[in-house]
Amino acid sequence: MTGLAIEAATSHVEVLVRDDDGRALAHEVEEVGHGHTRRLTPLVARALERARIAPADLRWVAADLGPGSFTGVRVGLATAHGIALAGRARIVGAGSLSALAHGTRAKRALVVPMVPAGRNDNYLGFFRADARGDVRLLAAPRVLAIDAALDAIDEARRVAAVGPVRCVGPGAARWRAAIDTRFPGAADEPHRFEGLSAVDLADAALARGGPAAGLEPAGEPPRPLYVRSAQAEERVRHQVSAALPLAIRAFGTADIPAVEAIEQRVFSDPWPASFFHGELDQPLTWARIAERDGAIAGYALAWLGVGGGHLGNLAVVETERRRGVAHALLQDLFAAARERGVDRIALEVRVSNFAAQALYRTHGFGLAGLRRGYYRDTSEDALIMEWRDSGPGA
Repeated sequence: MTGLAIEAATSHVEVLVRDDDGRALAHEVEEVGHGHTRRLTPLVARALERARIAPADLRWVAADLGPGSFTGVRVGLATAHGIALAGRARIVGAGSLSALAHGTRAKRALVVPMVPAGRNDNYLGFFRADARGDVRLLAAPRVLAIDAALDAIDEARRVAAVGPVRCVGPGAARWRAAIDTRFPGAADEPHRFEGLSAVDLADAALARGGPAAGLEPAGEPPRPLYVRSAQAEERVRHQVSAALPLAIRAFGTADIPAVEAIEQRVFSDPWPASFFHGELDQPLTWARIAERDGAIAGYALAWLGVGGGHLGNLAVVETERRRGVAHALLQDLFAAARERGVDRIALEVRVSNFAAQALYRTHGFGLAGLRRGYYRDTSEDALIMEWRDSGPGA
């Protein structure tokens, strides 16, 4: 199927036109700086003209979903949608880090794609490549400075239980010396050091594998990936949340029907009502409801035993996300753990659940292990994350 790939997530922009057999009919490359809005459309027009392809003849249009330049990602995706409207093309996409990882052809390695994030930071992805070269997602992307990034790579390598580290992408180029000092040989092969590739983007956007491979779910519209949110957006959320404070109370059997309905909406593999009925009366169970203005905003259930605990379920209703609900529930859990002499709590989380991983990290959880193929619906791995008590202020 003839298609167009628009790689615009950084200042290095590429536009690729491919024929039905995957051969390049045109490939335009330009360093645009901050000029995505001004330069992208002429580049696309030139590529289509050189390929002698009309927009109406395209069957797919691929865009980089980020992370990267906020402007570049948004302009690229908007341009892809506009071109698709001219014909019967479908919109597909892949993240910049996923495209880099799948383009390495690495084997038996921790693959860490890196994209510049402004100042001295990089966006980092974490993937593991097996003996056949199949690449699977390991953990959520992060935006970090150099020292924290090297520590994060070390943590991911222990969890992935693989030997060599492979750092790729334009972000790795800017840190090459520091990477080689900490992980000798990790940046020896300069894969895409010059910039992101429309070829990698097209391959990843059209590949199968879904969330387990760090790729987009089939049939769902592509959405941009922002590893960090705008500060102004966060300030508004905090102001709204402060106006209607939360209340934390015990989770009772009368809450189960409402909780079951939330489970069905929030999770692809929801717990049934029978699970909650069976657990609420158990002596080791800690279960709480978060309410705002008389309505359930979220809930959590954990088991706190001798020395250790396990968080089995934490859910926040859609309209209450990023308004302090999960934070309040976790703080209540940590307080209960300390009262019972529990100094560590573990949990499992999907490797593709980036929001949950970011939440748990901000509350002191780190990577502790990996359960491969744990989730039957998508064959995704489960990350084991663990909190260790470091005092009441943690």
